Amino acid sequence: METAPQYREGVGTGKLRLARLHFEARSVISRRLDIRGMPMGDWRGWRWLAAVLVMGALNFAAVPSHADSAADEAKEITEEYGGAYDNPRLNQYVTEIGEKLVATTPMAGQKFTFTILDSPVVNAFSLPGGYVFVTRGLLGIANNEAEMAGVLGHEIGHITAGHAARRLRRTALANLGAGLLRLLVGKLGNAEIGTVMGDVASFGSLYYIRRYSREQEFQADQLGTISLAKAGYDPGAMGTFLSSLEGDSEFENMIAGRAADDRLHTMFADHPRTPDRVKRAVDEARSLQKSSVLNRDAFLQHIDGLLYDDDPGQGVLRNGYFLHPGLHLAFAVPNDFEVENEPTKVVVQNDEHAGFIFDRPPQPFNGTPDDYVGTVWAPNAKSRVQHLDIGDLAAATVTTQAKNDDGMLINVRLLAVRTDRDTLYRFLFVMPADSGSRFIQTFQHVIYSFRKLSDEEAAKVKPLVVRVITVADGDTVESLAKRLPYAEREVERFRMMNALAPDAVVKPGDKVKIVTWGP
Repeated sequence: METAPQYREGVGTGKLRLARLHFEARSVISRRLDIRGMPMGDWRGWRWLAAVLVMGALNFAAVPSHADSAADEAKEITEEYGGAYDNPRLNQYVTEIGEKLVATTPMAGQKFTFTILDSPVVNAFSLPGGYVFVTRGLLGIANNEAEMAGVLGHEIGHITAGHAARRLRRTALANLGAGLLRLLVGKLGNAEIGTVMGDVASFGSLYYIRRYSREQEFQADQLGTISLAKAGYDPGAMGTFLSSLEGDSEFENMIAGRAADDRLHTMFADHPRTPDRVKRAVDEARSLQKSSVLNRDAFLQHIDGLLYDDDPGQGVLRNGYFLHPGLHLAFAVPNDFEVENEPTKVVVQNDEHAGFIFDRPPQPFNGTPDDYVGTVWAPNAKSRVQHLDIGDLAAATVTTQAKNDDGMLINVRLLAVRTDRDTLYRFLFVMPADSGSRFIQTFQHVIYSFRKLSDEEAAKVKPLVVRVITVADGDTVESLAKRLPYAEREVERFRMMNALAPDAVVKPGDKVKIVTWGP
């Protein structure tokens, strides 16, 4: 690779992740519209929904004048989320279901684009111009076609209601992650920090959108359940998927050591939905229900072989190490630190505002690590550049301090390491100055854990995939869970993946999802 390495997203306890998107609200102007098929007895309760649909139609109609901009934003969002998932059959399946749902709305005939993002993060969102995104992580926790359709219908609802009509706000601060933002972004212009902060500021940018309000989420649920019912699906699938989403949230919090009801790190952070409101939307849509199609078998056939968890091509977390077989490198990730694996860097941080950024220089440099640190990266640092040997790799480091806007004094350590004649990598470590020596040893371990992977080691980094199997005589939840390649909490993961209650059992003939090593 001649330029910066292509990293994608991350969580230190096992699943790599990307900073979540937050959706931007838009006011809705009340106008009246007759909706065919709406029960007249409920008209007063549905009047606002008609207004929402009118406004959404107007907003969508206005998109063509900004079509190029919308397309560019969708392209960049796709890249930030790991790119489009390369599975034409599955992508075609999702598109067909999405178009079926669009046909039930006032937007019928408008162009919508449905994309599966190559990310293990469980999320879905929509952009102006009819762009609907779901992650492969989300598809992995759905259990039938109707549940997937419910997610698509919900996002289509945001578009038809005009919630996604404002353009995304772009910020150069987003890449650093919430904790490092407060430390590194601000008036860090003292001479000693020099060009370091310039590098940090130029790392690129990520799209952020404000979250939808609870009322907008309810509107999207109502519109989504109406589309489900009109398309022949069981609208109750919206509720069962919400239960699966809650199960995934609780499981992720459990393995990360967070409180079970912590929603900040889950899809609920930008989708503030509640079971009672979803149930209300489902109940209201029942009067339009034509059938109760779930299409579980068809859905499971399409996701059989789905990439699960991290993609080795983007870097993975295994046994406390970040491994990138494509770049042939590895380094340790400290316990209780989260990882955001982005297109051009890896950001690692904890809840105490300590962490580090790993990347490559924005411009090629053929000199020694000592020269790079002393003359390019931190030429104004008052402390002396120190040479290091990390195994057989030459490296150099320097330390400095700076203050952020809040007046917090932070310690900064810069490290450059050369892996071959043409390749230089960088670590930028930060920690509150009042943290004493608590993180020094932790970061020392990260530094001296850095190494190159051999071809043999890189070849052993295999992907994990979803496999759909049929329960045989004698199989139990516990015996099937043992087939998962995890060292702990296999039963909880198996139940979460298959939406099984704590006391639920499996029966011969049932179709269930497991995780196995891929090719």
